[in-house]
Amino acid sequence: MKNQTVTLPVLEAKKSTFSVWCEKENQLFSCVLESVVTNRQVCLMAHASLAFSVLVCAAFVSAVPALLCLAWFVVSLDLAWKGGLR
Repeated sequence: MKNQTVTLPVLEAKKSTFSVWCEKENQLFSCVLESVVTNRQVCLMAHASLAFSVLVCAAFVSAVPALLCLAWFVVSLDLAWKGGLR
């Protein structure tokens, strides 16, 4: 039985599985938004949605947690903006 080897280009060999997954197009959001949306951008949108949800819940608790969550929400929106979402 012969051994089979797979040869990858140098750039692809250095990329991790997670980074390759992040660069792939997300079919569901690309279809809904009618533009190319990567899995990384979907994760950034989920992060911003989670931060907003926690912000709304924290607003009912007290002002201090609400301000902390507001800062988190602003940071998550900034990350999404820098990640290519408009």
